[in-house]
Amino acid sequence: MSDSPLPTDVYDFAAVVAPRLEFAFRVRIFFKERMRFQPTTPNGGRVYVPPAGGDISGPRLQGRVVPYSGADWARGHSDGAAELNAHYMLEAADGTPIYIHNRGYLYGRDDAGRPVRNPRQAENQTDTGPGNATRWAIAPDTYFVCIPEFDVPTGPHDWLTRTVILGRGTRVTAPDHTVFDYFAVNPPKSWA
Repeated sequence: MSDSPLPTDVYDFAAVVAPRLEFAFRVRIFFKERMRFQPTTPNGGRVYVPPAGGDISGPRLQGRVVPYSGADWARGHSDGAAELNAHYMLEAADGTPIYIHNRGYLYGRDDAGRPVRNPRQAENQTDTGPGNATRWAIAPDTYFVCIPEFDVPTGPHDWLTRTVILGRGTRVTAPDHTVFDYFAVNPPKSWA
């Protein structure tokens, strides 16, 4: 390691070029049940949420969510944040099976962006009413972001296995489902 200072242009952050996000597809996942595991562990509580089905639409992928092909094993943190860890199968419109492992975080935020604890959140997740409505609602400004990883056979959808994708979630209470919008990270051809 050299003791000589780095050139000043190394610290010119105004010249940093951010990658673009390009909308790729939307997934709607419908739910019929949620199971909360008690008692919680020192690592937090767990909620098991299997997909009852869903659909995929968008410019780069269309298809369906394979019913009961996996689940989200969300973990509640003591600070109010939920850690998402979902595994399930998608099926492209051409019949291609697509495995998705979605990891991310979900939490309400205060004015400084820190998680806000909702003491009834876990209880509300398992309460359902008429028309498969759920009392588990989240504010529109909730941090609900995930980074999926895909496993896809070689073919027209294998771009999913070599593209960094960022997901943004939105909860809908009636009928109980989540909408994920997925964006492909499209870096500039030159970072300089």
